[in-house]
Amino acid sequence: MNRRGFTLFEVLIALGVFSVAVTGLAIALQSAVEAGLAARERMLARVIIESRLAAAMADPPLDGKREIDPSKNNGLEVLEEFEPVEIQNTNGQVLPGMWKLTVTAKLKRAEINERAEILIFRQ
Repeated sequence: MNRRGFTLFEVLIALGVFSVAVTGLAIALQSAVEAGLAARERMLARVIIESRLAAAMADPPLDGKREIDPSKNNGLEVLEEFEPVEIQNTNGQVLPGMWKLTVTAKLKRAEINERAEILIFRQ
């Protein structure tokens, strides 16, 4: 006798294989979305650091530190530090008027901690 259809057992096996494949695809898609969001947040932190570094070069925190509230800065906690630094030339002499400006950004929900530094000559 010719069989023209599928048995119930064959249909159940096909559904099982299909469900495993769809579950794997959903897990891969979720991890790709999470990686994309994390990269976006790191990029946002880096852009804000570079912007704050440029602004702080024009107007450094002369009292040593300046904190920027996360509610005013896309959820990033930014800390600007301005401190004198001793740099020696090749003869061992200390170069006067050298300062280090450091900008640090922290995003607690994504555990992002970015930092940028630059040396400034100021008398």
